[in-house]
Amino acid sequence: MKAIIIGGGIIGLFSAYYLHKSGWEVDIIDQGDLSDNCSYGNAGMITPSHFVPLAAPGMVEQGIRWMFDSKSPFYVKPSLNTELFRWGLKFLKSATKKHVDRSAGALRDISLLSKTLFKEFEQDTNIDFGFEDRGILMLFKTPKMVEEEQHLAEQATNLGLDAQYLSPDECCKLQPGVEMDIAGAVHYHCDAHLSPNKLMAGLIKYLDNAKGIKIYRNTEIIKINHDSDKKINHDSDKITSVNSASKCF
Repeated sequence: MKAIIIGGGIIGLFSAYYLHKSGWEVDIIDQGDLSDNCSYGNAGMITPSHFVPLAAPGMVEQGIRWMFDSKSPFYVKPSLNTELFRWGLKFLKSATKKHVDRSAGALRDISLLSKTLFKEFEQDTNIDFGFEDRGILMLFKTPKMVEEEQHLAEQATNLGLDAQYLSPDECCKLQPGVEMDIAGAVHYHCDAHLSPNKLMAGLIKYLDNAKGIKIYRNTEIIKINHDSDKKINHDSDKITSVNSASKCF
């Protein structure tokens, strides 16, 4: 079987990797040269500890403030868009404790599976992408955040995650030589991290050398024909049609 993946970011590349492992032939098409996209700017954290969904109590008030700040993580360009308005209403209705409780287990499981798959990928390919399974420290400075993070750590523990509250002195012992002006921290032993730059470079090299995978760089998709009789037509810098009988990811 043949699959066509549009976009050579981390999701597209790993889709190609797993499809290829399942016996598919894969074409990856990207409008750039794969050397500089948002996947390189990822923080590289694998965080089962992040089990609270974005739509949570308190986020509506915070989100309204963020929406009008272009530098915030939740900026939305103001527009008279009915779809955006509908999305906002759904977000408002979902920002409840019930939604958080219902979603927490699924978000935890997705991240734990992700960590397992990264370990397997490292073993299968011998690619060094800086994978470290040593946990992540969540630092905080204010009394309010001490209370919030302790509560979050308790929730994590109840979900079966390994979370440990640390005093400032305990943090200094864990990170000797690092000056910390903090009120405390939670060490999420369940978390891990990696180097996005190394991962992208290693994965691209692996796919470039894999039999049955073709990567079309600097190639733009200008049209998708929903006709199974059409064939894929290639030229130097664009693909004029894509056969919809193939799978597009």
